[in-house]
Amino acid sequence: MRKTSEIIWQDAQHQVLFEILDLLKEPTADRQVLCRLDDYTDYHFKLEEQYMLELDFPGRQEHIQAHERFRKEISQLLQDTDEPDAVFREIIATFLTEWLTRHVFGIDKELEAFILQSPAK
Repeated sequence: MRKTSEIIWQDAQHQVLFEILDLLKEPTADRQVLCRLDDYTDYHFKLEEQYMLELDFPGRQEHIQAHERFRKEISQLLQDTDEPDAVFREIIATFLTEWLTRHVFGIDKELEAFILQSPAK
């Protein structure tokens, strides 16, 4: 039975994002991990943005702007990096994990609450 305070698809996708970030810390992590993060982030953000549009979420613009900032960060990393070394991987993984944590437990919780109150959930 699902708790009423969670959106299962959203939580599952957030978990995948954190798992990819953990992979980035691995000694064998290469550019492909950043590409995977980029692809999955785009997939996840598009789904959230579709929900926001369909449910007319009042915080949609701010939320999408946050997504755009994250997309730009990853895009810049991919542009600037051929093969990430250990220091780079650790710094980037820490930065992205902290950003994503603040996003998931901040602005995403507002979206989750709105979805749970929506009759269309």
